[in-house]
Amino acid sequence: MYKQYLFVCLLLALAICEGGYQNVKIKEFMSQNNEIFTHINEILDAEAGPEYFLWKIESVQQQIVSGINYKMVVDYQKKEDPNQYVQYEIILYDQPWTNTRKVTSLESKNLRVDNKKSNNFKYHGWVDLDAQQFNTKYPQIQALLLSKLIPKFDLEDSTSIMEIQSVKEQFIAGKTYLIFVQLSDGKKYKGTLYENPWSKKMEVVTVELEDEE
Repeated sequence: MYKQYLFVCLLLALAICEGGYQNVKIKEFMSQNNEIFTHINEILDAEAGPEYFLWKIESVQQQIVSGINYKMVVDYQKKEDPNQYVQYEIILYDQPWTNTRKVTSLESKNLRVDNKKSNNFKYHGWVDLDAQQFNTKYPQIQALLLSKLIPKFDLEDSTSIMEIQSVKEQFIAGKTYLIFVQLSDGKKYKGTLYENPWSKKMEVVTVELEDEE
């Protein structure tokens, strides 16, 4: 009887483990499965196209089968329209011992977010940083931002950044920073800076005029 009880418990445990999807912490997933994410990122980058860039990982789940199914929900933001997003749900099947890795599902939907009501959506999961320390750590950031701001908004070449007012950080495949600045023209702007420490890549992917509250 006791052995039968153990056998039933084992079957139930296997059913749970091999059944539905289990939530995975994003940072934990990124630190342990960067190769998997890089593969997913390449697929979604190609799907979204050059007009969009990776904005946020909403969720990661995994399902143990004969291998592992990874399900991710990811937001891509349009570079020229910061309130326009494409959200993807992708499932990647991975079986390391047979070198099998393939997408089994890929769905997308367009999201339009009203800028004045979007703070909860846009900044959920972002962490505030010390702006002064950030500026000291990345002294090149002002030049990078101005190289994007000046041509896009037809500013004078002599325009300068008076103050970096605030910085937000998000961990993706590397880090993404939101930098809020005030320029010498009296207006406030924000830029999105992407840093990938593995490839030593750092670039400003979008700049925009910050709406006054």
